[in-house]
Amino acid sequence: MISTNRYLKTALLFFFILFWSIWPVVREDNVDAQVWGGYITSYRINPQFSLWNDWHYVPGSFFLSRHGLTLHMLPELSASAGYAAGFLTIPGTSATRLNRQEHRPWGQLAMRFPLGKKYSISHRIRYDARFREAVADGQKTGGYLFNHRVRFMTSFRRPLTGIKLGEGVPFVTFGNEMHLNLGENILGNNLDQNRTWLMFGYQLQTATFQFGYLYRFIPTATAGKFNHFHTATLWVTHIFGIENAVTPADTDLLHRNP
Repeated sequence: MISTNRYLKTALLFFFILFWSIWPVVREDNVDAQVWGGYITSYRINPQFSLWNDWHYVPGSFFLSRHGLTLHMLPELSASAGYAAGFLTIPGTSATRLNRQEHRPWGQLAMRFPLGKKYSISHRIRYDARFREAVADGQKTGGYLFNHRVRFMTSFRRPLTGIKLGEGVPFVTFGNEMHLNLGENILGNNLDQNRTWLMFGYQLQTATFQFGYLYRFIPTATAGKFNHFHTATLWVTHIFGIENAVTPADTDLLHRNP
């Protein structure tokens, strides 16, 4: 059995080394507040397959519509793949219009297992093939730029035992996801962004509600210039196609992350 304290200390040390390595001598930090609304759905086709659909909107930042198919290999292990369409702001400007289009084929491997008697831990590796409209000097120039992006996520979840709210189960979750850019169009820093969140949730039989705080750290194309977004979040997860009692695999669907 993995020691919870040892695992947390190792994770904190890793992220300290990561941020220390990218901290420049001279830097400019832009700080802003955002809100993030998300709706994540799964439709259970049969015990082996489910459909994935989710939509996310952050005003002045992005809108994403993602769809795919999930293969449930084990109750604790699944693989998904599909396509996402995105609309982004144009970097290097103060405009908040989401008029830069993105096409994003994607795939991922997700796993979940208990950590001690009270916690569960989830790991996810996701690949994004990003085709974004080319821009220069704040204007779209025609055509698309391509790059690979690999995302590494770890999250911890703990039910708030002893607390009963109606028919649901409250819980708390803490997570981190690091995005790395790869490809010939990526110059300088390969870190696309890092996300860290703390949320409280409420789980019903076929739906989960999560609300809380998410911090996004995003380096810009200009060396030493960084964006920090403090984000209030509300994510709703919904399962369809379930006729009988919720299985462990269905419970995993109720705790998907964007």
